[in-house]
Amino acid sequence: MTIYTQVSARLVRFENKVFGVGVTVTQIVDAERSLGIPIEGAYRSFLMQFGWGGVEHLELYGLGKDAPAYLELVAMTQSERTEMNPRLRPALLPVMNDGAGNLYCLDTSVRGEPPVVFWDHTQGTDQVPELEAADFASWLSGELDSLA
Repeated sequence: MTIYTQVSARLVRFENKVFGVGVTVTQIVDAERSLGIPIEGAYRSFLMQFGWGGVEHLELYGLGKDAPAYLELVAMTQSERTEMNPRLRPALLPVMNDGAGNLYCLDTSVRGEPPVVFWDHTQGTDQVPELEAADFASWLSGELDSLA
């Protein structure tokens, strides 16, 4: 059993949860094309299984016609790249806002299973984002642990 399989099983056991219906490979490829970056690893699996959503106060960006506007991955990423200051680097793919304007992002410059880094909106564009976890599944597992 992979870490992602374990984490996804934990997600569905939460009583306070909301998820989409999952997306197709074509929808992911369209998002990759729109953003100019790959969507790989466990986050891709999350998108295919759930589309978007979360548990308790943790809300993950995602894809799907049923995704709320504030969680729609492509729109939010493009907004962070063009409208916010500092502008989000093109290789970073946000997966969750911390509620204070900071972002947990996948560093897509690392291929395969990208690490999760923290983009601090109070720092400049030349910041070195802090490493949070080696991969999405490990990061999400830690976030779920913090809810217990």
